Formats: sequence, C-alpha cells, structure tokens
Amino acid sequence: MAEFNIKEILVRASLDYIGPQFPLWWKKNASRYKLPDLLGINAKHLAGYKYFMTLKVSHKGQEFTFPNEPIVSIGMSKTIVKTATVGKKKKRSVKEYITTDDEVITIKGVCIDLTDPEKYPADQVKLLNDLFEINEAVDIEDNAFFELFGIRKIVLESLDWDEMIGESGMQKYTIKALGDDDFFADLNEKDKNKTNLLS
Repeated sequence: MAEFNIKEILVRASLDYIGPQFPLWWKKNASRYKLPDLLGINAKHLAGYKYFMTLKVSHKGQEFTFPNEPIVSIGMSKTIVKTATVGKKKKRSVKEYITTDDEVITIKGVCIDLTDPEKYPADQVKLLNDLFEINEAVDIEDNAFFELFGIRKIVLESLDWDEMIGESGMQKYTIKALGDDDFFADLNEKDKNKTNLLS
C-alpha cells in the first residue's frame, strides 16, 4: 500500500501546484507551513500566514475535528475613514480610525481516508457539512494559535467543495469563517466602561 504525505497533498491541492519541481519548492518554503514558535510570536507577522494544525471546534457539547490537519490563515483589517484635505501642498488624507473588523479566517483542507485512499471520504464530508449547518458561533477547542489572537469563537460564513479532477478518493474544501465574541461579554464590557465614566 502506498504511503501518503497528507501535508504535501494539502499544499498541492490548496496552491494548485503540480509539477516536477515541487520537492525543491517544498524545501524552500516548508518553514511557512509549520506551527509558529509560540515564544517568538511577537517577532513574527503571523496574520496572513498559513499553518497546518489540528483544529477542533464544539457546539452544545458536540465536538468536530477537521480532517487531516487543515491549513489555517487569519487576516485582520480596520475600518478607517479617509477625508481629503484642501490645498496644493496637502498630499495626504486625514485618517480616522472607526473600528477593527472581524478576523477573516480561511481553513483549507483535504478529506481523504488514509486507510482506504481510493474510497470517497463520505464520512469526513458529512462531518463538515453537519458543522456548516450550525447557524451559530462554534467554540474553538484548545488551540494555541487562535488563542494568540484572542479568537475563541468563530462563525462559519461559507463552505466550498473544490474540484479534484482525477482524484476520486479526495475532496478538497475551503471554509471561510469570522472571529466572534460572546454577546454577553460585550454587554459586560460596555457596563464596566459606563461605570468607569460615571465614577
């Protein structure tokens, strides 16, 4: 039985790269696809980078583990209003910070049954489908990478089943999610700020 390197399959599937130079490319870029050194987190610009990781979420006591260590990337942005200034010598606009937007999380993975790679991974596909059917935030379980950004809940926004031409035993997927907060935590924070202003 052939041995599978699930990380190599996933990188090839998510980056749409096929060709004889892949081993050389992987040698040069492998470090970008490993979990970060958590002690050196502040020295690295992690937002936007991709990392393999075991990813588990839960909802009302039911746990879902994403198949085969997907690639995860986190992006962040701010809402900033720009106002044009008048005058020949004024080259730049005035910027006003409004808010920091939700973190945009991309989860890319491949469903494949490593014990029977020729068989379509229906169980893994069903698990992700069932997860996507949840129309509320789900909790991130014990994930140091998400914890570094203070993300403890996510809301799944889209699920795409991508084509895998000629690969009957594999199913590529992409999930887009948004970082979320507990609504009651927001209310408590507002009440605390109001109290501080009055005192």
